[in-house]
Amino acid sequence: MPNWAYTLYKVRGSESEVAALHKTIQNLADMDGSLLPNGFGKLWLGNLVHALGGDWEKTYCRGHILDYSLENGILKINTETAWGEMSDVRHFIKQKYPSLQIFFQTEEPGMCIFQTNDATGEIFPERWLLDWNDEKANLYLWEYFGELSAVIEYLKGNGIITSEIHPTKEAITAVLSQIQEERPDDISWMLEEFVVVDD
Repeated sequence: MPNWAYTLYKVRGSESEVAALHKTIQNLADMDGSLLPNGFGKLWLGNLVHALGGDWEKTYCRGHILDYSLENGILKINTETAWGEMSDVRHFIKQKYPSLQIFFQTEEPGMCIFQTNDATGEIFPERWLLDWNDEKANLYLWEYFGELSAVIEYLKGNGIITSEIHPTKEAITAVLSQIQEERPDDISWMLEEFVVVDD
């Protein structure tokens, strides 16, 4: 069984091509059953590739669309896929609709994969993810941040830290590790940076 990656795509480009991709996804969702047999349902990525005129057997598409929406000319698509972001599907869509820019942010915690192709941070300004679990206090946090200084303020606001910390990953990690060492049965946490990858 694979580790599952969760990817949010934000698609922009010519109004007609964004609308055409949205309509194709909507048509798949509105069908009574799946376009092709599969284990993922109507919104399997292989159905999308097939509906767009491609060959799903030549495009790695192990996963499905969880939800989607079209707002202010931006098509948002959330997916659950095996191991990582489905670059084959993304590149196929870009070949089909050349005007489209497809930005993504993906998370696969099992292998510590946190990536984006948004180098400027215009579409995905969040560069850090904090996951904090305190069983004893019944405190479960999962939040995104643009800067490490915001992570520190958030930790202070939730009473997790009280002292001043230099806004570096190393400094924050040291303090959170010390807290966990004092209460190893109660606390688990993760602080991850979204790495920018080539498109």
